[in-house]
Amino acid sequence: MSQDKTGNSGAIVKSSNELAKTTPAGEYLTSALMDFDPNHFEGFAAIADGANKLLMLVLAAVIKAGAAREHEILAEIRDAVFSFIRKMEPRKVMDTMLVSRVRILYIRSLLARSPELQSIKVSPIERFLEKSNSTSRSRGSSRGSSPGRSPGYHHDHVSRVALIDENVQGFKVNIKQEKKSKFSSIVLKLRGIEEETWRQHVTGGKLREITEEAKAFAIGNKALAALFVHTPAGELQRQIRAWLAENFDFLSVTGGDVAGGTTGQLELLSTAIMDGWMAGLGTAQPPSTDALGQLLSEYSKRVYTSQLQHLKDIAGTLATEEADDPVHVSKLRSALESVDHKRRKIMQQMRTDTALLTKEEGGSPIRNPPTAAEDARLASLISLDNILKQVKEVIKQSSTRPLRKSKKKALLESLDDLLAQMPSLLDIDHPCAQKQITDARNVVESLQEDPDDPAPDPNSNSNTLGESEVSQWNVLQFNNGTTAPFIIKCGANSSCELVIKADQRVQEPKGGEVIRVVPRPSVLAEMGFEEMKGVFEQLPEAVSLLALARSADGTRARYSRLYRTLASKVPALKEIVAEMERGGVFKDVRS
Repeated sequence: MSQDKTGNSGAIVKSSNELAKTTPAGEYLTSALMDFDPNHFEGFAAIADGANKLLMLVLAAVIKAGAAREHEILAEIRDAVFSFIRKMEPRKVMDTMLVSRVRILYIRSLLARSPELQSIKVSPIERFLEKSNSTSRSRGSSRGSSPGRSPGYHHDHVSRVALIDENVQGFKVNIKQEKKSKFSSIVLKLRGIEEETWRQHVTGGKLREITEEAKAFAIGNKALAALFVHTPAGELQRQIRAWLAENFDFLSVTGGDVAGGTTGQLELLSTAIMDGWMAGLGTAQPPSTDALGQLLSEYSKRVYTSQLQHLKDIAGTLATEEADDPVHVSKLRSALESVDHKRRKIMQQMRTDTALLTKEEGGSPIRNPPTAAEDARLASLISLDNILKQVKEVIKQSSTRPLRKSKKKALLESLDDLLAQMPSLLDIDHPCAQKQITDARNVVESLQEDPDDPAPDPNSNSNTLGESEVSQWNVLQFNNGTTAPFIIKCGANSSCELVIKADQRVQEPKGGEVIRVVPRPSVLAEMGFEEMKGVFEQLPEAVSLLALARSADGTRARYSRLYRTLASKVPALKEIVAEMERGGVFKDVRS
């Protein structure tokens, strides 16, 4: 997977190679998750058992894959996992602790591969814990973080772009020291229970109560979800134990405690809180998903947004760079096309990403950076690149000897047509186009014509180009409804001009075939109706029948359509036709 900024996005944006990579375990899990049908099970317990076994298989597959291949297996089954979780959420059959563990794997995979998420700062543990009988958060809440907090996940607040609510409400921990009673002491002695052990003992019922309260606190709590994914589980439980020991003196470890006694109670309490939080973070909040799923959606959108902005910055820089020559134009065009391809690829991934929540599911909209200016420059560069290729072809044609007078004239007319296409370019590309066309014109004008070039005979059945210059003829049949069907053959000469061969007249006597170069539509742009009729008189009668209308504008439109139809059938002219369309040369209704 590419590690550059435009391609690096971990479990979100996957390379084509990664997308194609499959494993037997991944294929089995994908199939099992996608094919799981609750209707094939009898009763709630059976559905829950089947669903939870699949989640455990996912966790087992990741463990078996090992750290080196963890990302690959997660990416392979990603869509199936998220679709399965969303499908099963309404039934409330999944062990939400298992859901949380699966979600955390995906978020941490994303974090490990996304520089865009490295600046996120999470609130310290003290923000999430509070003594039930205390007006303040805790004695340690004024500190930046709890002792021993992993520095790798704690960043300067200034660099943080908040994705979670800073107004965190603490979880009220309700633990009270049991008061001594002579009666209870007697009862405990009769039962053979040590009074000190009982005094500090937190009953199983109390632990279950704390777990349920912790679960309720964690449901939909994205701030707490962020704390979980940015802090290793062992480190987080150690911080909870430290907070409990600091805020509940009767649980503090002292030299007089029996080894394992008080420490055991801290372990039980911290585990109860951790388990409750984990279960709550995996509990869905209809119509949205669980808190960890919501966090994954927010983080994924941040990665996408960052990548799109990065591509826009690159494209913005390229779009303001002035091209000096054809090589520079080609490089700029290629670079902008590459950026545009990556942007479209990311947009497509966003549309199909199962981790992203829709607006109806409570997800926030993704603000795509506008790219109108960059798109306009790319379109201009494409037009400029095509113009320069045609200029290069003119130079190439001018180097052939002997250079006939008619050919020289045709080459200069081609350059005039290219000048007429310049309005399709942005102003920044005009100097390059102007220079290349002007230089080419100077080269062509400086060339000497063939002194033996004969003057064209208007009564001849072929023009000065000669049929030999057209390597291939393409045949089209026309029927205007008033005459018998007639045929026009079309091709291209060495100057990339449209050449036609047709009978001089449509009806008998037809007068034999004549070959003529067909002028481009731009030649007719400033002509009046009678002038256009004069041009058509030099061409086979078929052109007049198909192109002449009642008005000058109508004639220009019909002629443009005819020229487009004929030229489109000639492979050598297709690129020129496309460029003429972009340049607005055609005056028919399709322009």
